[in-house]
Amino acid sequence: MSILVRPPKRKLHEVDEGPRKYSVGPSWSPGTHSNSAASSRRPSEPLDSQSDSHPNATSLRELHSNRASPVLFDKGPLQTPRTFNTTASVVLIGIRGTGKSSLAVILAATSGRRLIDADRYFHQITGCSRAAFKKEKDHGEYRLQEARVFESMLADNQEGCVIACGAGSMERSGQRLLREYAQTHPVIHVTRDPESIQSYLKAWDTQKVRHFLELSGPIYRGCSNLEFFNLSESASGEHMAKDGQNMSPGPKMDQRTHTPFLTLKRVQRDFLRFIAFVTGDLTELNRQHSSFPLSLLPVQSRPFTNAVSVPFSALRDKDLDIEELEFGIDAFEVVIDVTSPSGQLGTDSNLADSISRTLSTIRRNIIVPIMYHVESYTSPKGSLSPAPTARSTDEAYLSLVRHGLRVAPTFLTVDLSRDDSLLAEIVNARGRTNIVAHFEAYRSPPGGWDGDEYVEIYERAKRLGCDMLRLCQPAETMEDNLAVERFRHRMQSLPNAIPVIAYNTGPLGRMSRCFNPILTPVTHPSLIQQTPNHVRASITAHDAQKALYSSFALDPMQFFVFGANVTYSMSPAMHNTSFKLCGMPHKYSIFQSPTIRGLNELVENQFFGGSSVSLPYKTEVIPLLHSMSPHARAIGAVNTLIPIRNDDDSDPRLSQESSIYLKKSRAGPIKGLHGDNTDWIGICNCIRRGLSPANAVRPTTTGLVIGSGGMARAAVYSMIHLGVQHIFVYNRTHANAEKLAHHYNRQDLYSHEQARANGRSRVSTLSSIDETWPAYYKQPTIIVSGIPAHSIGGQPAPNFHVPTQWLESPTGGVVVDLAYKPLNTPLMKQIRALSHRGWVALDGLDVLPEQGFAQFELFTGRRAPRRVMRTIVLQEYVDEEGHDDPRAIRDRLQNLDGQPS
Repeated sequence: MSILVRPPKRKLHEVDEGPRKYSVGPSWSPGTHSNSAASSRRPSEPLDSQSDSHPNATSLRELHSNRASPVLFDKGPLQTPRTFNTTASVVLIGIRGTGKSSLAVILAATSGRRLIDADRYFHQITGCSRAAFKKEKDHGEYRLQEARVFESMLADNQEGCVIACGAGSMERSGQRLLREYAQTHPVIHVTRDPESIQSYLKAWDTQKVRHFLELSGPIYRGCSNLEFFNLSESASGEHMAKDGQNMSPGPKMDQRTHTPFLTLKRVQRDFLRFIAFVTGDLTELNRQHSSFPLSLLPVQSRPFTNAVSVPFSALRDKDLDIEELEFGIDAFEVVIDVTSPSGQLGTDSNLADSISRTLSTIRRNIIVPIMYHVESYTSPKGSLSPAPTARSTDEAYLSLVRHGLRVAPTFLTVDLSRDDSLLAEIVNARGRTNIVAHFEAYRSPPGGWDGDEYVEIYERAKRLGCDMLRLCQPAETMEDNLAVERFRHRMQSLPNAIPVIAYNTGPLGRMSRCFNPILTPVTHPSLIQQTPNHVRASITAHDAQKALYSSFALDPMQFFVFGANVTYSMSPAMHNTSFKLCGMPHKYSIFQSPTIRGLNELVENQFFGGSSVSLPYKTEVIPLLHSMSPHARAIGAVNTLIPIRNDDDSDPRLSQESSIYLKKSRAGPIKGLHGDNTDWIGICNCIRRGLSPANAVRPTTTGLVIGSGGMARAAVYSMIHLGVQHIFVYNRTHANAEKLAHHYNRQDLYSHEQARANGRSRVSTLSSIDETWPAYYKQPTIIVSGIPAHSIGGQPAPNFHVPTQWLESPTGGVVVDLAYKPLNTPLMKQIRALSHRGWVALDGLDVLPEQGFAQFELFTGRRAPRRVMRTIVLQEYVDEEGHDDPRAIRDRLQNLDGQPS
């Protein structure tokens, strides 16, 4: 069934009948403006919608016309609470070439929303295209009809839709309708860089496109409540550079997964996460975050988290590696420190575009939350004094904060030196963004941290409805660092307390930053000014981690890979390198044992921090566990052990979530073991990484698993998690395939509520590689092989190929081969030869670091350095049988990035 809604044709007099259900302002009917509508178009009014006969007609007219850009009839920024029902229809607006239609198709295909295109809707209602209608009628009658159809489209499709609007929607009445609709629905302004728009339209030059964006930006922003910068795929692996316009070369893309079929892959990921956040779809957010366990736990509830503070001016003017800036941190704070020529903060269309693009680039390259902070004060350039010299006006400050809310960061700060009325406006319009009340004292108040001044500030922040409070002041003595600790404890002991970030600034205040438990501001070595060491007041994430272990607040732990034959494991090198670079004195070793009893020696070690579990103990260890994650329980296998030490570690959430709730890096007697599984995460991430937008998971999607062992079990579970409802298993011993199918069919597993409504996943078997694909199911687009590709015990390698009759998907798909000895298996050779048909091949060296990221987070409670771990796996790989081309590994190292899947 098509995802494109086709409304029934109605007579013209029926289109404008009935009130608008979404309206929150004065009622409007087409007749109200009939006189002005009948008059000829003013030069300043919106340009016509596109002609059906020429796909670029609208944009060509927009760009070639000597008339002015569309004007904003209702001036002033849109005020809206930005809190919507998860089923509320989503509206996309923007000039042609920004990718609205592609984004609408992506959202409809993956979410089950109905796709409504404004031009097709016009054709369905009137029985003819816009071009034909305008040819037969005068312009005034066309404008009147356009208003009627647009009002009908919004009123009749308030839930479960994604609506892509054309330029015709920006007429006078269309702007008013969009503003009213935005009170209860996400209306998203989609923008893009001028180079990509010009490349798509093939019209005029980039400078003229940039000029048109500058003129039209305020109009589209005035009619929308959110903004999404559609970052071009070609820029996804690049660094920020001057003005946010040009990008300097960054890490090259992996050509194995950067094919024409995956052109929109990262755009798809960015947009779906954006939509899930702004609509409050927690089920979808949790499903996306499950690849990184720490994301399931709010950053403000984890101990000793930090946020790297990066000035917007540095992101704009310097060649910064975004992935490197994220290294070892828990949140990414963008500090808007720009000034206008007059010295006041403010926004214009170019600056707004630059901020949106910067935030989009950051989002693409990181997995941690973004915090948006607007500086109220400026200091002389090069000054070492923290004292401010100029304060921005309320209007200039508010314009930048409002724009921050439009791009939907996880956190946004508000300056408590501003009036309550201004702050209340921001808090009421926050939507899903967490508001952090911010107050910086440039000299200590009379009572210091022990006085009443900061208590009053805390109570004010709480009264305003802020979610957190951030306070800081210069440290004058070392005693100030103890005083701020007392203040935090005093505030957290209050009933219904909000989290408090409190620390001292200046060289003497660095100790307080290390021990501040929530979102401590840190810097990165590339951002530290070249000033004498004794006056540097900033600390890095590495500095903060080392200080916690050096002061005995945290303990150096010992981790292991436990199995019967693990001498070949690359995990020690991967984890030990990451520990060192993150400033953690942990050690990861091999522990080989002929029996499961060897585990006793690990548990008796008071510094035991956790262990990877290898064959043959992934199932044998289960009876020894105190608790298991739901993932491990569903799969029936464990590859990760975490010690339980304290009574409060027996949190009831453990049985429902994972070991993220267990305390990390604290030694002591062990009272029990918790089991988890990250194998499925590695497989799931690789499927996501290689699955093209054309093959987005739908109710009809089919998956195929080769094998029936432990990794095959994890592969089936990963497909269930992705929402695949039809899964087939092939194994040479058919009885084992039947056992695997029965293992899952007897469980009541759903990936999300929509899957519960449509029906749960069903696992079936294939008895022979000679049989044709089952007639009532689509050809598989997701294939995972869990069988070895090397000789074992003198037995020859299986030399497995997928039967060609099972590879007839017209859009190709993704194949993940879990084997990597050799790396270039017969299956990988087969699939790479089919790359021209849309097939993407990923191997075991892709899977290993992906599951390692999640394991690192479960072991340490810290974010994994993704690029580093991928690099170590490739560097440590040894081709023992000489089957692989050494150049392949070198190419992968050169094209490496740390992109989230």
